[in-house]
Amino acid sequence: MVTKVNSRCYRFSDVDFEPESRSLRWRDSTVTTLTFEECRLLEMLCYHAGEVLSARVLYAATSLPDSTFTQYQNSICSLLAKSYRQGDKVLPLDMVGDHGYRIALPQKTYQKQEELPPDPSLPDELDINIEEVITDTRSTPRKAHIFIGTVTALVAVAASVVYLI
Repeated sequence: MVTKVNSRCYRFSDVDFEPESRSLRWRDSTVTTLTFEECRLLEMLCYHAGEVLSARVLYAATSLPDSTFTQYQNSICSLLAKSYRQGDKVLPLDMVGDHGYRIALPQKTYQKQEELPPDPSLPDELDINIEEVITDTRSTPRKAHIFIGTVTALVAVAASVVYLI
């Protein structure tokens, strides 16, 4: 059984940002994983796409209670570095003078459908049912007797070879 779920996705010209998986998915099928802080920053910027958000506003909205402003600045610098791909700026994330940061409007914001792995509590159609196997061996005792007889004969031959050596 396959379950499909919707996950948010922000599509830009050469990259998709998926907040749930904390990843940037590039057109060449490679994936760049973002840290938790980078993902929160980028998600906040995408939510307010086109607007300039000051560093203080971003820090207040996205930082964890135990993080410092310096850690936040490191995260924003790292995110700006990850906006480049092979020397070209791919993710339209910009620093607007001393005013703050802005990301251009995504081409598309949508709910992406993904397939989740099957629920292990539900039986799979390929699983073997033990009761069926037990019933199957009871219905054909001749096969079991042939198997036991063959194993017994092999053990007897092996014992005689060991005895003769």
